[in-house]
Amino acid sequence: MTREIVEVIEDNGPVIEPIEVFRGRHGQEPLFGPLPGVRLGDVLAYEFELPDSFEPWPGRTLLERTFVLLDLGVSFANPCWVRRTTPDGAVVDRTDQGSDRWYVDLITVERDGDQYTCRDLYIDVMVPMDGRHYRMLDLDDYAAAIDDGLLNVAQATDGLHRWQRFLDRHLHTDRAPIGTWSDFPPAAIRPLLDLPPFGDSVQWTG
Repeated sequence: MTREIVEVIEDNGPVIEPIEVFRGRHGQEPLFGPLPGVRLGDVLAYEFELPDSFEPWPGRTLLERTFVLLDLGVSFANPCWVRRTTPDGAVVDRTDQGSDRWYVDLITVERDGDQYTCRDLYIDVMVPMDGRHYRMLDLDDYAAAIDDGLLNVAQATDGLHRWQRFLDRHLHTDRAPIGTWSDFPPAAIRPLLDLPPFGDSVQWTG
């Protein structure tokens, strides 16, 4: 943890604390981590570095920073890369999606002291910032997980309740859609957006 981050303290507000994060899919073992991160109130941020098979957007690096809203159990990131070369030589190009686009994931979060475990819970939404509609993803995977017994009723209903609260609070506060998102990217992450790197980078190996 760098000195600059430790000294970022809001007047009469919460202190930015160093943490460690593990991440992975629901039911996955082992998890990816530990990853360097910070916590400010009900918001976490952590980061990892993508390998050279990825090409970053102009002006960006391969350091991917992810944010977590603890009260809702959602994580989100503005992907740093525009192209990726897969092991078989195929090229994945995301130019048409634009650089100002966020992926939001429904997750579960477990805490053990200053260590947090974040597990993906299938449902995602892609949120563009250029006026396009959002794109909901993987509801079929969520349903399949319930059918296959990977999610029990309590887990499934809890996830849906939290997901609806995220949509209502951050994308469309009013019942009818409006021309802009209600609070996205959430204002709560702004103090963490431009912090220097959180510590020694860990390279993604997935």
